[in-house]
Amino acid sequence: MYNERQRELIRYLSEVKFARAEQLAERFKVSLETIRRDLMELEKDSSIRRIRGGAVYSNMRAKELEFAKKMESNQKGKNAIARLAMEYINDGDAIAMNNGITTLALAKCLQYGKNQLTVVTNSPDIALILSDNESHQIFLTAGYLRKHNKSLIGSMCSESLGFFKVDKTILSIDGISIQDGVTEFNTEEASILRKMLEIGHTRMVLCEFSKFSEVAFNKVCSAQQIDYVFTDRNVPAKDVKAWGDIGVKICFSSKITE
Repeated sequence: MYNERQRELIRYLSEVKFARAEQLAERFKVSLETIRRDLMELEKDSSIRRIRGGAVYSNMRAKELEFAKKMESNQKGKNAIARLAMEYINDGDAIAMNNGITTLALAKCLQYGKNQLTVVTNSPDIALILSDNESHQIFLTAGYLRKHNKSLIGSMCSESLGFFKVDKTILSIDGISIQDGVTEFNTEEASILRKMLEIGHTRMVLCEFSKFSEVAFNKVCSAQQIDYVFTDRNVPAKDVKAWGDIGVKICFSSKITE
Protein backbone atom coordinates (compact mmCIF):
# COMPACT_ATOMS: atom_id res chain seq x y z
CA MET A 1 0.00 0.00 0.00
CA TYR A 2 1.11 3.54 -0.70
CA ASN A 3 2.04 5.84 2.16
CA GLU A 4 0.38 9.22 2.70
CA ARG A 5 3.05 11.14 0.78
CA GLN A 6 2.78 8.83 -2.22
CA ARG A 7 -1.01 9.14 -2.27
CA GLU A 8 -0.69 12.92 -2.16
CA LEU A 9 1.91 12.75 -4.92
CA ILE A 10 -0.53 10.88 -7.18
CA ARG A 11 -3.29 13.38 -6.38
CA TYR A 12 -0.98 16.32 -7.11
CA LEU A 13 0.18 14.88 -10.44
CA SER A 14 -3.42 14.17 -11.42
CA GLU A 15 -4.03 17.93 -11.10
CA VAL A 16 -0.87 19.36 -12.67
CA LYS A 17 -0.27 16.45 -15.12
CA PHE A 18 3.52 17.02 -15.12
CA ALA A 19 6.12 18.03 -12.54
CA ARG A 20 9.89 17.97 -12.37
CA ALA A 21 11.49 15.80 -9.71
CA GLU A 22 13.08 18.85 -8.09
CA GLN A 23 9.67 20.56 -7.83
CA LEU A 24 8.17 17.49 -6.17
CA ALA A 25 11.03 17.21 -3.70
CA GLU A 26 10.58 20.85 -2.73
CA ARG A 27 6.80 20.58 -2.49
CA PHE A 28 6.85 17.48 -0.28
CA LYS A 29 9.93 18.58 1.66
CA VAL A 30 11.94 15.43 1.06
CA SER A 31 15.21 14.69 -0.70
CA LEU A 32 15.46 14.22 -4.45
CA GLU A 33 16.47 10.59 -3.87
CA THR A 34 13.28 9.98 -1.84
CA ILE A 35 11.11 11.44 -4.59
CA ARG A 36 12.82 9.31 -7.20
CA ARG A 37 12.18 6.18 -5.10
CA ASP A 38 8.52 7.22 -4.74
CA LEU A 39 8.19 7.68 -8.49
CA MET A 40 9.74 4.28 -9.18
CA GLU A 41 7.27 2.65 -6.78
CA LEU A 42 4.25 4.46 -8.24
CA GLU A 43 5.25 3.59 -11.79
CA LYS A 44 5.05 -0.16 -11.03
CA ASP A 45 1.25 -0.04 -10.98
CA SER A 46 0.97 2.60 -13.74
CA SER A 47 -0.18 5.34 -11.35
CA ILE A 48 2.39 7.67 -12.89
CA ARG A 49 4.90 7.51 -15.73
CA ARG A 50 8.46 8.69 -15.28
CA ILE A 51 9.95 10.80 -18.04
CA ARG A 52 13.26 12.62 -18.37
CA GLY A 53 13.53 15.12 -15.52
CA GLY A 54 10.25 14.34 -13.82
CA ALA A 55 6.94 12.48 -14.02
CA VAL A 56 3.50 12.69 -15.61
CA TYR A 57 0.19 11.42 -14.32
CA SER A 58 -0.99 8.22 -15.96
CA ASN A 59 -4.68 7.39 -15.92
CA MET A 60 -4.06 3.82 -17.10
CA ARG A 61 -4.14 2.58 -13.52
CA ALA A 62 -7.44 4.38 -12.95
CA LYS A 63 -8.85 2.85 -16.14
CA GLU A 64 -7.71 -0.59 -15.03
CA LEU A 65 -9.40 -0.27 -11.64
CA GLU A 66 -12.56 1.20 -13.19
CA PHE A 67 -12.70 -1.59 -15.76
CA ALA A 68 -12.16 -4.30 -13.15
CA LYS A 69 -14.89 -2.83 -10.94
CA LYS A 70 -17.32 -2.73 -13.86
CA MET A 71 -16.59 -6.34 -14.78
CA GLU A 72 -16.99 -7.50 -11.18
CA SER A 73 -20.75 -6.92 -11.53
CA ASN A 74 -21.13 -9.64 -14.17
CA GLN A 75 -20.18 -12.73 -12.19
CA LYS A 76 -23.04 -14.66 -13.81
CA GLY A 77 -21.51 -14.01 -17.21
CA LYS A 78 -18.08 -15.08 -16.04
CA ASN A 79 -19.47 -18.33 -14.67
CA ALA A 80 -21.21 -19.01 -18.00
CA ILE A 81 -17.94 -18.46 -19.87
CA ALA A 82 -16.11 -20.76 -17.45
CA ARG A 83 -18.63 -23.58 -17.89
CA LEU A 84 -18.43 -23.23 -21.65
CA ALA A 85 -14.62 -23.29 -21.70
CA MET A 86 -14.55 -26.37 -19.48
CA GLU A 87 -16.22 -28.34 -22.28
CA TYR A 88 -13.08 -27.82 -24.38
CA ILE A 89 -10.73 -29.13 -21.68
CA ASN A 90 -10.13 -32.86 -21.38
CA ASP A 91 -9.07 -35.01 -18.44
CA GLY A 92 -5.29 -35.26 -18.51
CA ASP A 93 -4.70 -31.99 -20.37
CA ALA A 94 -1.72 -29.78 -19.56
CA ILE A 95 -2.92 -26.18 -19.38
CA ALA A 96 -1.54 -22.72 -18.55
CA MET A 97 -3.85 -20.18 -16.91
CA ASN A 98 -3.15 -16.57 -16.02
CA ASN A 99 -4.54 -14.75 -13.02
CA GLY A 100 -7.99 -13.27 -13.68
CA ILE A 101 -11.56 -13.18 -12.44
CA THR A 102 -12.83 -15.33 -15.31
CA THR A 103 -9.97 -17.82 -15.10
CA LEU A 104 -10.64 -18.02 -11.37
CA ALA A 105 -14.23 -18.99 -12.20
CA LEU A 106 -12.88 -21.61 -14.59
CA ALA A 107 -10.59 -22.99 -11.88
CA LYS A 108 -13.61 -23.53 -9.65
CA CYS A 109 -15.28 -25.47 -12.49
CA LEU A 110 -12.16 -27.55 -13.10
CA GLN A 111 -11.57 -28.25 -9.42
CA TYR A 112 -13.71 -31.39 -9.54
CA GLY A 113 -15.18 -31.07 -13.04
CA LYS A 114 -12.01 -32.56 -14.58
CA ASN A 115 -9.30 -34.91 -13.35
CA GLN A 116 -5.57 -35.41 -13.79
CA LEU A 117 -4.91 -31.93 -15.16
CA THR A 118 -1.40 -30.50 -15.17
CA VAL A 119 -1.75 -26.79 -14.54
CA VAL A 120 0.81 -24.00 -14.81
CA THR A 121 -0.36 -20.67 -13.36
CA ASN A 122 0.86 -17.34 -12.02
CA SER A 123 -2.14 -17.17 -9.67
CA PRO A 124 -1.73 -18.44 -6.10
CA ASP A 125 -5.55 -18.38 -5.78
CA ILE A 126 -6.03 -20.63 -8.82
CA ALA A 127 -3.30 -22.96 -7.60
CA LEU A 128 -4.97 -23.33 -4.20
CA ILE A 129 -8.41 -24.00 -5.70
CA LEU A 130 -7.19 -26.70 -8.08
CA SER A 131 -4.91 -28.32 -5.49
CA ASP A 132 -7.99 -29.53 -3.60
CA ASN A 133 -8.34 -32.21 -6.28
CA GLU A 134 -5.43 -34.54 -5.58
CA SER A 135 -5.45 -35.88 -9.13
CA HIS A 136 -4.37 -32.47 -10.47
CA GLN A 137 -0.69 -31.56 -10.69
CA ILE A 138 -0.09 -27.85 -10.05
CA PHE A 139 2.95 -25.74 -10.96
CA LEU A 140 2.99 -22.22 -9.53
CA THR A 141 5.41 -19.85 -11.25
CA ALA A 142 8.08 -17.83 -9.52
CA GLY A 143 7.83 -14.06 -9.57
CA TYR A 144 7.01 -10.83 -7.81
CA LEU A 145 3.57 -10.75 -6.17
CA ARG A 146 1.57 -7.86 -7.59
CA LYS A 147 -0.46 -6.38 -4.75
CA HIS A 148 -3.30 -5.14 -6.95
CA ASN A 149 -4.57 -8.56 -7.98
CA LYS A 150 -2.25 -11.07 -6.28
CA SER A 151 -0.70 -12.35 -9.50
CA LEU A 152 2.94 -13.29 -9.93
CA ILE A 153 4.77 -11.17 -12.51
CA GLY A 154 8.27 -10.13 -13.54
CA SER A 155 11.31 -11.74 -15.14
CA MET A 156 11.37 -14.72 -12.76
CA CYS A 157 7.76 -15.52 -13.66
CA SER A 158 8.48 -15.30 -17.37
CA GLU A 159 11.61 -17.41 -17.03
CA SER A 160 9.84 -20.15 -15.09
CA LEU A 161 7.09 -20.34 -17.73
CA GLY A 162 9.77 -21.10 -20.30
CA PHE A 163 10.35 -24.51 -18.73
CA PHE A 164 6.92 -25.75 -19.88
CA LYS A 165 4.95 -26.70 -22.97
CA VAL A 166 1.20 -27.16 -22.57
CA ASP A 167 -1.74 -28.37 -24.61
CA LYS A 168 -3.80 -25.24 -23.97
CA THR A 169 -3.12 -21.71 -22.83
CA ILE A 170 -6.22 -20.10 -21.32
CA LEU A 171 -6.21 -16.35 -20.76
CA SER A 172 -8.47 -13.86 -19.04
CA ILE A 173 -7.93 -10.56 -20.85
CA ASP A 174 -8.81 -6.85 -20.72
CA GLY A 175 -9.69 -6.18 -24.36
CA ILE A 176 -9.91 -7.81 -27.78
CA SER A 177 -10.63 -6.81 -31.37
CA ILE A 178 -9.73 -7.98 -34.85
CA GLN A 179 -7.89 -4.74 -35.52
CA ASP A 180 -5.98 -4.39 -32.25
CA GLY A 181 -5.75 -8.02 -31.13
CA VAL A 182 -5.61 -8.99 -27.45
CA THR A 183 -4.78 -6.13 -25.08
CA GLU A 184 -3.99 -5.74 -21.39
CA PHE A 185 -3.86 -2.69 -19.12
CA ASN A 186 -0.77 -3.55 -17.07
CA THR A 187 2.58 -3.74 -18.88
CA GLU A 188 4.08 -6.50 -16.72
CA GLU A 189 0.91 -8.59 -16.89
CA ALA A 190 0.97 -8.25 -20.68
CA SER A 191 4.51 -9.63 -20.76
CA ILE A 192 3.41 -12.72 -18.83
CA LEU A 193 0.45 -13.27 -21.16
CA ARG A 194 2.77 -13.21 -24.16
CA LYS A 195 4.98 -15.86 -22.56
CA MET A 196 1.98 -18.04 -21.73
CA LEU A 197 0.88 -17.88 -25.37
CA GLU A 198 4.36 -19.02 -26.44
CA ILE A 199 4.14 -22.24 -24.43
CA GLY A 200 0.62 -23.25 -25.49
CA HIS A 201 -0.32 -25.37 -28.50
CA THR A 202 -3.96 -24.21 -28.51
CA ARG A 203 -4.69 -20.65 -27.40
CA MET A 204 -7.98 -19.83 -25.72
CA VAL A 205 -9.28 -16.44 -24.54
CA LEU A 206 -12.07 -15.93 -22.01
CA CYS A 207 -13.82 -12.59 -22.23
CA GLU A 208 -17.18 -11.00 -21.72
CA PHE A 209 -18.89 -9.59 -24.78
CA SER A 210 -18.19 -6.01 -23.63
CA LYS A 211 -14.44 -6.61 -24.00
CA PHE A 212 -14.82 -6.87 -27.79
CA SER A 213 -15.03 -3.07 -27.83
CA GLU A 214 -12.26 -2.48 -25.24
CA VAL A 215 -8.70 -1.60 -26.21
CA ALA A 216 -6.19 -1.57 -23.34
CA PHE A 217 -2.74 0.03 -23.27
CA ASN A 218 -0.52 -3.00 -23.99
CA LYS A 219 -0.84 -5.26 -27.02
CA VAL A 220 -0.42 -8.93 -26.11
CA CYS A 221 -0.83 -10.51 -29.53
CA SER A 222 -2.64 -10.16 -32.84
CA ALA A 223 -6.14 -11.56 -33.26
CA GLN A 224 -4.80 -14.23 -35.62
CA GLN A 225 -2.68 -15.74 -32.85
CA ILE A 226 -5.78 -16.88 -30.94
CA ASP A 227 -7.62 -20.15 -31.68
CA TYR A 228 -10.77 -19.80 -29.55
CA VAL A 229 -12.66 -16.95 -27.89
CA PHE A 230 -15.25 -17.86 -25.25
CA THR A 231 -17.84 -15.23 -24.46
CA ASP A 232 -21.13 -14.87 -22.62
CA ARG A 233 -23.49 -13.06 -24.99
CA ASN A 234 -24.80 -13.02 -28.52
CA VAL A 235 -22.21 -12.16 -31.15
CA PRO A 236 -23.54 -10.78 -34.47
CA ALA A 237 -23.24 -13.27 -37.29
CA LYS A 238 -21.15 -10.88 -39.38
CA ASP A 239 -18.63 -10.63 -36.53
CA VAL A 240 -18.51 -14.40 -36.10
CA LYS A 241 -17.75 -14.70 -39.82
CA ALA A 242 -15.06 -12.02 -39.65
CA TRP A 243 -13.33 -13.84 -36.82
CA GLY A 244 -13.75 -17.16 -38.61
CA ASP A 245 -12.11 -15.70 -41.72
CA ILE A 246 -8.89 -15.19 -39.73
CA GLY A 247 -9.08 -18.66 -38.17
CA VAL A 248 -10.59 -17.82 -34.78
CA LYS A 249 -13.63 -19.70 -33.48
CA ILE A 250 -16.07 -17.71 -31.34
CA CYS A 251 -17.84 -19.91 -28.76
CA PHE A 252 -20.88 -18.72 -26.82
CA SER A 253 -23.85 -20.23 -25.06
CA SER A 254 -26.65 -18.29 -26.79
CA LYS A 255 -27.76 -18.17 -30.39
CA ILE A 256 -26.11 -16.01 -33.01
CA THR A 257 -28.06 -12.85 -33.78
CA GLU A 258 -27.93 -10.66 -36.87
